[in-house]
Amino acid sequence: MSNHSVEEHFASAAERHFRDAEYLQADSRWPNADHHFGFAAECALKSLLLQFTEATMDPKPNGRTPNRPWIRKETGGAHDYGHLPWTEADLAILAHGQLGSQLLTALGDHLNAFENWTEQDRYLHCEHITEESVTALREATQAILTLHESALINGSLS
Repeated sequence: MSNHSVEEHFASAAERHFRDAEYLQADSRWPNADHHFGFAAECALKSLLLQFTEATMDPKPNGRTPNRPWIRKETGGAHDYGHLPWTEADLAILAHGQLGSQLLTALGDHLNAFENWTEQDRYLHCEHITEESVTALREATQAILTLHESALINGSLS
């Protein structure tokens, strides 16, 4: 059994996926680099959610143990933060709290790079994934990981 927090596991996974993505990008393996950059960003974002928002990994209202961060809805139930891209509803619920709003502000437009990213691409030919699209995704992911690393060091989003 690990003594690491869930946030630390997500943080470690973010770094691991990012390093793998860079390796794949250097080898011009665009679809797999794209895949790992997306998961790196997603893992860093989940770590940030758990540190700076009301998101939790506690058991859900139905008693089930979650495998992703979730926030209690005002209307009851739970709202999960699964794979990117996150919808406007995901972001609206996140922005409800003060720290959630600060997190969205700190992320700026970087989430826009993931509007067309999907983990489902792992099953496709992926002709739409190009060197240019991977480069843009890498830049957005790097910015998210930089924010995440700073937050881990400083304990804040500023």
